[in-house]
Amino acid sequence: MSRIPSIAALLALALPGCAVLGAPPAQIAIDARIAPVLIVDTLRFKDLNRNGRLDRYEDWRLPAERRAADLIRRMTMPEKAGLMMHAAHSGYFGPGGTVLDTLAPPPPGALKPPVNISGVPGFDRADKPSPRNLILERNVRWINTSPGGTPADAARWANAIQEIAEGSRLGIPVVLTADPVHTTNRLPGGALPPPDRVKITSSWPDQIGLAAIGDTAVVERFGRIAATEYHALGFRMILNPMADLATEPRWNRIAGTFGESADLSARLTAAYIRGVQGARIGSDSVLAVVKHFPGDGPVEQGFDPHNPYGKRLVYPAGMQAYHLRPFRAAFDAGVSSVMGSYGIPTGIDTVGANFSRKVITDLLRRKMGFDGIVITDWLHAQPWGVETLSKQDRELRLIQAGVDQFGGEHETGFILALARAGKISSKRIDQSMRRILTPMFALGIFENPYVDPAQATAIVKSPAFAAEGDRAQRQAIVLLKNSADILPLPSGATVALTGFDRVPAPLSGRTAPAAVADVQIVKVNAPFALNKSGQAFFTKTHEGTPIYAGADNAADLDAIRAAVATGKPVVVVMSMERPAVLSEFLGSVGAVVATFGSDDAAVADILTGRVAPAGKLPFALPADAASVETQQEDAPTDFARTLFPLGFGLSYPATGN
Repeated sequence: MSRIPSIAALLALALPGCAVLGAPPAQIAIDARIAPVLIVDTLRFKDLNRNGRLDRYEDWRLPAERRAADLIRRMTMPEKAGLMMHAAHSGYFGPGGTVLDTLAPPPPGALKPPVNISGVPGFDRADKPSPRNLILERNVRWINTSPGGTPADAARWANAIQEIAEGSRLGIPVVLTADPVHTTNRLPGGALPPPDRVKITSSWPDQIGLAAIGDTAVVERFGRIAATEYHALGFRMILNPMADLATEPRWNRIAGTFGESADLSARLTAAYIRGVQGARIGSDSVLAVVKHFPGDGPVEQGFDPHNPYGKRLVYPAGMQAYHLRPFRAAFDAGVSSVMGSYGIPTGIDTVGANFSRKVITDLLRRKMGFDGIVITDWLHAQPWGVETLSKQDRELRLIQAGVDQFGGEHETGFILALARAGKISSKRIDQSMRRILTPMFALGIFENPYVDPAQATAIVKSPAFAAEGDRAQRQAIVLLKNSADILPLPSGATVALTGFDRVPAPLSGRTAPAAVADVQIVKVNAPFALNKSGQAFFTKTHEGTPIYAGADNAADLDAIRAAVATGKPVVVVMSMERPAVLSEFLGSVGAVVATFGSDDAAVADILTGRVAPAGKLPFALPADAASVETQQEDAPTDFARTLFPLGFGLSYPATGN
């Protein structure tokens, strides 16, 4: 028998704080630092536009949609254009979390603008405006940055940003957004970060490592912890998860995916979104952005679509629908936002996905029913298929495609010019305003965008959260080979370490020179090639070869062979950012362990038997390079010869050594 909800129940859902029909709404938290406070029916509201009366957009008792509609009619076109920017921003973080009005000088030895990120020319431009200019003059409210300093400093900086916004004409708050910071944080293109990099948050395996765990409860818990830490720092959106499927083994961004299985990726994508956003978007939520629609996985020959030589998504096996399945799961989970791919989906359109009405409006919005925010990826240098158009015409093409926000942009002039010329209607702009503002109201940031620096100190990287991340790092490790039960290491065995930056604590006191050690442990990276043509957007992109012969890190194979030459048992620990061919050394070593963003202490706990290995391969491993060359980019598990299948993983009991 179906149950029909009562009117009172429906009203309780629609009106914040109203639990029972006829009962007065409960006061929600208000923090007004610039705007006056209004008292209406004994309740407190922020007078954001300072006109002395309670307007609908200021009334937290009303549904988010009604509040958004009221605010839209009050906004000027420049204010609306500002909301369509999703600016990239850094460099204005001062001592103690103060907001600077001029760019902070780079640290000694650091690269100077406009090259602020190693190997990424022009990624972070030197002409970016100050936060005050960005918010008050350009009306930008969505700002992508990274938490800096201590957690308390980051919280104070976020609060100072919100105070600037609260003092604006309509008091519209800022949404601070971030790329994922909880995982290994490989450098752009795939290289590992410096060993001395300090992470402000708890540390977890890469997204592909979460796939190696394969447990929706773990992934949902990770999402909730990540959201709690982000929220404490003042961030309310994370540009994640990647729902792309790792069906092309040469692609450099596989570490950021949930692997090649659409079913597993769909389950984990939905779990992550539930963790980050909650059952529905509210004051405890952080917004999630699923990317890169319609799926970056089937990149031609594995070349990244950041690059002109990798701009095509191809479907030789006709499996385009397979790559949409994780996105469908994200939509069913209520994800707030979608980011489009740089790539051109061949057979669907001749332009990059963000520029394509066939992709954004026809497929994403009409066929799949998504009505949230669509954000472009950062499009400074990737106008694939529209290279001959002017910048203004490119932006028009994006809006016509159905895009709501421009990633990495802060210049609003092109939207204003298009509106003045009648090329985009106010109705079309207001459509994006509705999509952008509704989740902002649902987050509760119009009432209280501020965070407590003391709470940030207590919450971010708390012992409990750090312990959960550490446990996940151990769960994500996959044991591929263990001849003669070389692992776990006997309690008295000494080890020689190659490729480690320092001795992990669990192996402290057990190291010895290679000539006398009982066991050789060699840490390597999966094989990769660097594009040296000058065309690569990221100059250190790990792409190409799956074998060490001819690879740019062929020295890793030399290190393995040197260890084998000692005549002692050899354990290879491979950071497997992409599926690798292990045949070059597999027969000559005793054990092989694959890691997916786990630190050395986690690896040592597996090697010593303190923790039993439990991870499973999130993608199949090819037996040879020919199998990689002949597989089809959009098809999963289609190697002609497979060395280890998807889901493979050995184990042994924990010994407590």
